[in-house]
Amino acid sequence: MMMRPAECTACARGRRGLAIALTALLACAGVPAAADSTADHIAGLITQLGDVEFAVRETAAARLSALGMEASDALLLAVESSTDLEVVLRARALAEALPIAAPHDTAEVAAELSRFGAADTTGRVRIMHRLLRLDDDAGIEPLARIVRLERTALGSRIAAALLAREWQRGDPRWPELCRRITAGVERSDRPAARFLRGLVAQTLAGDEGGAGLDAALEAWAAMDPDTDADQPEPLGQGRAAGDANRILDAADTRRTFQRCLVELLVAAGRRDAALQQAHGLFADCRGTLDEQSHVADELVWLADHGLPQAVDLVGDWLGAEPHPLPAYAAALAWRKRPEADAATRADALAARARDQLAAADGSAVLVTAMELARWGAVEWALREYRAVLENEDSSAGEFAFAGIFCAEFLHEQGSDAEAGRVLAAVVAGRETETEDMDRVLHLLRHEPETVKSRMLYFEACAALSRGDTPGAERLLAESLRVHPRDVESLISLYRLAGADPARLAEVAERVSRALAATDELIDEHPQDAIRLKNEYAWLVVNTRGDAAP
Repeated sequence: MMMRPAECTACARGRRGLAIALTALLACAGVPAAADSTADHIAGLITQLGDVEFAVRETAAARLSALGMEASDALLLAVESSTDLEVVLRARALAEALPIAAPHDTAEVAAELSRFGAADTTGRVRIMHRLLRLDDDAGIEPLARIVRLERTALGSRIAAALLAREWQRGDPRWPELCRRITAGVERSDRPAARFLRGLVAQTLAGDEGGAGLDAALEAWAAMDPDTDADQPEPLGQGRAAGDANRILDAADTRRTFQRCLVELLVAAGRRDAALQQAHGLFADCRGTLDEQSHVADELVWLADHGLPQAVDLVGDWLGAEPHPLPAYAAALAWRKRPEADAATRADALAARARDQLAAADGSAVLVTAMELARWGAVEWALREYRAVLENEDSSAGEFAFAGIFCAEFLHEQGSDAEAGRVLAAVVAGRETETEDMDRVLHLLRHEPETVKSRMLYFEACAALSRGDTPGAERLLAESLRVHPRDVESLISLYRLAGADPARLAEVAERVSRALAATDELIDEHPQDAIRLKNEYAWLVVNTRGDAAP
């Protein structure tokens, strides 16, 4: 048989190499040695997709199509690794024709999957996110099927990362999710599928288990080189976006897998191996936008998850004049270390961070305070918030922002009286202020009425904590006079009404008016619809729906 003119001996050798690789893959995947589904037979059929004879190519394609899911792993491997364009194109067409939907899928799942094949990369990933959040976990098994059948390796990894992120130690839902994940990935030998099976096995076996963890480590070793070749921002977002609910990208998948491994390794007592994964997390921070912030985030996460020793890996970011965020993160890590001098070292690092911020502008101090609050470093967060509030050189905007965020943080700590005082200072403005604070708040997209209402709500909470219920009710009523839609004030007033029918009716009328006003705002400001609908739902749920129109 003569070769096609464009084909060379090297290409033929490559095709034979692909056949060998496919055979090995299918053997590892445990494909049964039945007549038309042996590893050798499937590998041979895929090789024939590039045959010089059209009839041979067509026959091979028909036989692979008849095999269906049996040939899925080999077809996808051919798409990702073959050097023969004819093989790649035909294998891709066959792989994409494999049904992702199953007869037992819900109508919602079927609707999402019906759009999956024709969607572009961004569209497919958005569908993955929606599947993850369907009611009753109906989308978990289909999402695991996508790990097995998604046309690209990156898409497979993103689907797997979404599922891996669902694991939380002690979550009672996890065993049922494991059952669905296992049903979806089945015997797939794709690295992302192997990682999930390892995660499932290890977490169900408990910390003493080892085979599942080793399988997950082997799968990550197979994925790791491939992730280096991924586009760093396939969905145009990059690592700078901090929203945990945003659409995942390639960098997120690496972080998710490595963090899972860190948790499993720490729980298994394999600290040195966990530190190796931590080293990879820090390496991925280099060269990113806001590198210092990412390093700090990783270190705080590692310390919170049982690996404060990771602070030893961030020396490059702790020079003579360290950036405040890594320095504060290192201080938090040292607070969790067992060494006798750990507290001293933590205080020294925190002092160095404060020294660096003393010469920084108010915005840098404010960002640091917000990060410290997010990390739960109460003492240091309040210190930095107050540094902005007490600095006469802070701009009016920095002063207002610091007051708003500081007050909310104080409220979370139960310090409502101080929270009210901080917001009162924002509302009044500083004695030296040259700008009208109402105008400043408008520019910051904070309605002055909302800030004043929040101040009164905090004062009401403080009154309640002192046992002054009548005073709290007066303050809540004043809060609602200033801002009739203040959700927390409405909920508090509803709870204080108790079983008194007259008072409940009065609050119900207030709630009804607030809900009607919110409906109007949703129509008038569709860009704010998500926030407004969340407010609406929160108000209804916390008034038991009694006041819903």
